[in-house]
Amino acid sequence: MLEAKALSLTKGGKTLLSDIDLCLKPGEFLAVLGPNGAGKSTLMHCLSGAERRATGQLRMDGRDPASLDAATLARQRAVLEQSPRVSAPYSVEALIQLGTPRELPIGEITALTEQAIDLLDLSALRHRSVLQLSGGEQHRTHMARVMVQLWAGQRLGGGCYLLVDEPTASLDLQHQITVLRAARQAAAEGYGVLAILHDLTLAASVAHRILLLKDGRMIAEGQPQEVLTRPRLEALYGLPVRVETGDMLTVTPDYARCWAAA
Repeated sequence: MLEAKALSLTKGGKTLLSDIDLCLKPGEFLAVLGPNGAGKSTLMHCLSGAERRATGQLRMDGRDPASLDAATLARQRAVLEQSPRVSAPYSVEALIQLGTPRELPIGEITALTEQAIDLLDLSALRHRSVLQLSGGEQHRTHMARVMVQLWAGQRLGGGCYLLVDEPTASLDLQHQITVLRAARQAAAEGYGVLAILHDLTLAASVAHRILLLKDGRMIAEGQPQEVLTRPRLEALYGLPVRVETGDMLTVTPDYARCWAAA
């Protein structure tokens, strides 16, 4: 279980997170939503163990991530940053394998690589340099990389959590589904998944629970239909929205009211 209690972070006199309480269980998909600057990426950095200046309590399967060395932490969770960068001309296949533990036999790494290439629809790109790819193709390649890291960690006794920051950024509609299908598969396989998203309808369709953030504070947390209400979302984002329920919950701006108010 990945658990935070009263998690807070202040930098340069500015409060970035304040009294965050959350729990991510194995097999659960938690979507974190909120406007720009709400603290979503900062929260993920704290949960991943990358940001170690936060106060409060943070436990990853009973251990403080700050107490784990880099190799152990990498086996325990896989993280996809919002804007991963690569300057070396790795092939897609080589980048996917980057960072896999040396303890894992090469045959297993190869098999996991093939699995990720199929899952993220990268077969036609596998020998291309990542420097020649579009932004969306690079993002899918990095998603494949963290999936391999997650699976490899599981084989070495870790591999419990997948944390992804805007995994659908710069992707077309088809590949948004491709990437989120991979994240959903991870949850179905028993990994705890936390994803920062901006598309509220997409989040409602994929997540078991949703956490809303604003100004570093939790606004609401729970099942999508409980959290994504019109009054709450209009207050959170500062514009009129439409929330429709039925076979699937959908959230869209109320364009008529938006333009009328302009």
